[in-house]
Amino acid sequence: MTDIPSVSTVQGPVEWKKIVAVHNLKPLEDSEYLASAIYLTIVGVVSTVGNSVVLATFLKDKQLLKKPQNMLLVNLAISDIGISVFGYPWTVASNYAKRYLFGEVFCSIQGFVTFTLAQTDMNTLACLSIYRYITICFPQHAYCLNRELTKCTVVLTWAYTLLWTTPPLFGWSSYTFEPFGTSCSIDWTNADPKALAYTWCLIIFCFLIHIVVMIYCYGSICKKVRQVEGMLPPATICNPRTGEIMRTFNMRKEKRVTLNAFLINVTFIVLWSPYTFVCLWSVYDKDLPAWVTTFPTFFAKASCMMNPFLYFLTNSTLRQKAKRLFIRNASRVHPYPPRPSRPTSGINKEGIYTGKVAFTSEKMDTSIM
Repeated sequence: MTDIPSVSTVQGPVEWKKIVAVHNLKPLEDSEYLASAIYLTIVGVVSTVGNSVVLATFLKDKQLLKKPQNMLLVNLAISDIGISVFGYPWTVASNYAKRYLFGEVFCSIQGFVTFTLAQTDMNTLACLSIYRYITICFPQHAYCLNRELTKCTVVLTWAYTLLWTTPPLFGWSSYTFEPFGTSCSIDWTNADPKALAYTWCLIIFCFLIHIVVMIYCYGSICKKVRQVEGMLPPATICNPRTGEIMRTFNMRKEKRVTLNAFLINVTFIVLWSPYTFVCLWSVYDKDLPAWVTTFPTFFAKASCMMNPFLYFLTNSTLRQKAKRLFIRNASRVHPYPPRPSRPTSGINKEGIYTGKVAFTSEKMDTSIM
């Protein structure tokens, strides 16, 4: 029996059979490929439209970018759009064709691009959790989180990503076909000691450390919030001391913003953890059923469309601003409502406590984070 030569391009079913043999792939049934194609089409369209609206909203309204942490959300939107535009079309087309259409070289490129963008998401979310941690737990240092530092942070997220995603291009592991054959990623099944070392480095330095950072940050935030709320009188709203009232007002705002960031982090972790687990499992078990490797992969691919849903569901300011992209004169027809009145101390001009709480209305805050 002659050895089947390696194939660099895929032009039809014959070449595809050679690819399957060379890489020991486990193709899906025709109906499963079709279902996968339809699913990824929906994910890709929703992700592209949703993240494009988010990005356009930020770029059109410059006030949003005055809040440095919003720059991290822009970075998330850019990487998510990149995944849906530069990653999914090739996989979708291949699923409809029931074979990978673009060859081994392009597979390596696709795997590198999508893995780089996904890892940038993970790095950005870890940075976002640190920002929230400093803002809540060390508010006296929050002034350091300015635009200049955030720009450097964004650059570092990409630099750290490339530090770990470029080695396979130079021989430390490799990018290859996923087990079902129509998508590309790291060669997780390679048990060579060098490749195995790279796999463990990825899991430790690109996933587990990030999880630990997020858990620590949000755990500390919850502890701090409970501590601050416990120090406030139960009927603060009727208390004449303005400082305590303002403290409660600001804490409620920070809790809302932190909940938004927390949901984004948790969603990403929930969607990517099964994929990470299966990738590590596949290193030590070469006979995993096709569905075991397929479902976590497509589950993780949904992550790029979730952030826009979370933004719009949890933030009324972003919803209002997004309407202005589609409705002419939306700012006049649907003006921003004032922020709920901020309570003052109930002390009149003569310094006498009247027993009533005065309210002052202020313009809605234009920041998301």
